[in-house]
Parts: sequence; structure tokens; C-alpha cells
Amino acid sequence: MTLIALSVVRDRNSGLFELFRISPITTFELIMGKLIAFGLFAGAVAGSTILLLVFGLRVPVLAQPGWIALVAGVLIAASLGLGLVIAAVSDSEPQAVQLSLLLLLASVFFSGFVLAISEFSEPVRSLIYVLPVANGIRLLQDFLFRGGTVVIWQLWLLAALAVGYIVLAWILLRRAVARA
Repeated sequence: MTLIALSVVRDRNSGLFELFRISPITTFELIMGKLIAFGLFAGAVAGSTILLLVFGLRVPVLAQPGWIALVAGVLIAASLGLGLVIAAVSDSEPQAVQLSLLLLLASVFFSGFVLAISEFSEPVRSLIYVLPVANGIRLLQDFLFRGGTVVIWQLWLLAALAVGYIVLAWILLRRAVARA
């Protein structure tokens, strides 16, 4: 999330958006290029981490590898989409880093990793699910350790978050490219 946000903010501050404006590239192509590049990088990191868990630490995997790859892929897409939204609303690199770190702290404390989500009151509990990691942690735990999940709605929610964040970033960045 932080890397893609910094990349876009750096492109905007270095004057690349002016070049994008006069080039035949569209904002959609710019976003897709960033998503593919950083998605491949994040996918390699996620794949290496899962392989290390399974073969290095002998963590049992009860689900089909395709389910785990699907959850990891949708989680990466939602996180990168959120990073693009951060980039679109940030004016400088320090601001993008600060917003990313605030979201990281919120993700750690409110995602069920430190405190159970059920311990929060209902308005807060509903807001927690807009963080991609809250859904990703539960889904990966279910698929890795239980072989399946009973909260398939979280997979659909994660996919909707990915689409929603990417569309929101496209709208905001389209305005930024047009103003450049």
C-alpha cells in the first residue's frame, strides 16, 4: 500500500503527470500499469511467505492452493487500490507515508490481529470491514487452518472493496492528471 502510494505521489511531484497528460496514455492504463507491477511484486512476496510458512515452518494447509491464491490476490488488489486512493488524496510524500502508517496502525489494531473484532461495538465493527486486512486475515485463517470458510461474504466484500478503491482512485487520479 505504501509503495504504490509513494510511487504515484513521486510521479505527480516530479512532473510525470504533465507528460501523461500530453501522451496517449489514459489514466486507466496508468493505474493498471501500477497495479500490475506492484501486484506482481506483492504476489511474489505473499507467495514466498506462504511457501516459507508451509515448507519452512511446517504450517498445515487444509484448503486447495487455488483458494489461498484467490484470497491473497483479492487482498493484494484491495490493498493496492487503497494505496492508490492514498496517493490520490496526498499532496506530498510525507503525507502519503503518514496516511499509510495511520492505516497500518488501524489495520493492526482493528483487524482482529490484536483484538477480536467481536469486542468492538457495532458502529465500529461495521467500519472495520472497510480495511482489506480485516477480511483477509479471517479468510486466510479459515482457508489455511480449517480448509474452508463459512464467511464467504467476506471474500465478496474484499472483491467489492478492491473494485471500489480502484474506481475511486481512477476518478481522483483522472482529475489530478487533467489538472497537471
